[in-house]
Amino acid sequence: MSSKSVKRLFAMGTASILTIGLLAGSTVAVSADDATVIRFGIHVANPAEQEAVTNSIVEAFNQKYEGQYKVEFVASDTESHSTNMKLAAQDNTLPEIFWIDASEAPEYADNGLLLDLSDYLAASPAIDEALNGMEDAFNNGSIQYGVPYQCNVQGFFFNKAVFDEAGVAYPTDATTYDEFIQMVQDLKAAGVTPISIGSMNSSFAMWEFNEFLSRYGWEDSYEAIAAGEGTYNNPELTACFEKIKGLADAGAFPENMTTLQYFDAKQLFDNGSAAMFGTGQWDCAEFDTNIGDQIGFFWGPVFEDSSASQEVAMKVPSAPLVCSAAVKDNEAACEALYAFLDFYYGEEAAEISYAGSIFPASSYKDVEATETQYAMNAMIAALSSGWTSPAAAPDQTLSAAVQEQLYDSIFGVIQGTYSPSEALDKMDQAASY
Repeated sequence: MSSKSVKRLFAMGTASILTIGLLAGSTVAVSADDATVIRFGIHVANPAEQEAVTNSIVEAFNQKYEGQYKVEFVASDTESHSTNMKLAAQDNTLPEIFWIDASEAPEYADNGLLLDLSDYLAASPAIDEALNGMEDAFNNGSIQYGVPYQCNVQGFFFNKAVFDEAGVAYPTDATTYDEFIQMVQDLKAAGVTPISIGSMNSSFAMWEFNEFLSRYGWEDSYEAIAAGEGTYNNPELTACFEKIKGLADAGAFPENMTTLQYFDAKQLFDNGSAAMFGTGQWDCAEFDTNIGDQIGFFWGPVFEDSSASQEVAMKVPSAPLVCSAAVKDNEAACEALYAFLDFYYGEEAAEISYAGSIFPASSYKDVEATETQYAMNAMIAALSSGWTSPAAAPDQTLSAAVQEQLYDSIFGVIQGTYSPSEALDKMDQAASY
């Protein structure tokens, strides 16, 4: 790994993982009832409240394997979790399994810190089949360094009642960008915030723009850039960023968006003050409670000036779960870990996920949403088009430095800090370090 890569991965002040090499081994705890304990590093401080579905899956696993295996969370908020995993990498104390941002995982893999899960998938053909290729996003050509934590479905939710009151027709798969701009202007004229968004934590507030990027040929752009044959500041992505600027110019977003957190922006949508909100399936259960059968979902507008396919959905693997390479040297830990992976990606856990309005990474034909899971069913209806999804969401294909700059660039354009060209130049500069 280059010194520039080390600087990116450990920008928070922790030391380079180059100083530790391969893990020397793992000591696995044993619980009071002699169960083998494996640690699950998770990116929220309170899994029971903040990742209720994952918490329920772990509880069901622990109950099923009581006295044999046990999973215990190592929990902290997302930023602290990232720092903690880097520190754990330095002193050989990585949890047996942990969540990591897709932008950070490849560098852990490149330094031999992650278990190659190829053998696990080969020995578990039912799980491999159920993942249906979702795991491919976390294979670097040398090892299978991770598997998806969940499946993310991302786009625009909309409140039908707010549209009805404003006298504006609902968006559809065929809504063009020009029609979308007119929709925004009509909603604003009716006294409604068209699209609720907050920029105080931009990495939690740009999911709807992944669709924009894909519909302007993101996959071709970033692959060319990775091969040293292109730049982010190209005509296609410039046109994309111009469209984002056009939304801002049309008054699509809250005037006080710079003071809004993600959850503040979501509250505006929940209480009917905003017509649309960009997010993913993780908010489905909340929308069922607050909006009920008036919830709708669509992927976003289609762009007539783009040569890329517009028949793009956004059902993509979320950030990966990865496993410590030290597990391979501990038979008890490996056995417990594989048992947990079998459960986590098995049909019982998929049923728990659907019950909590979360799309699991694995698919089983008899597992589906109920009639009263309105938000999830709205997403399922959108997916019924059969449109193709990219292998990974655009923001999840980047290094940590460029990913951070993407978020800054998008919101810089929205707030008028950067022109589209300047915003993309910033991404090229980040990629050059």
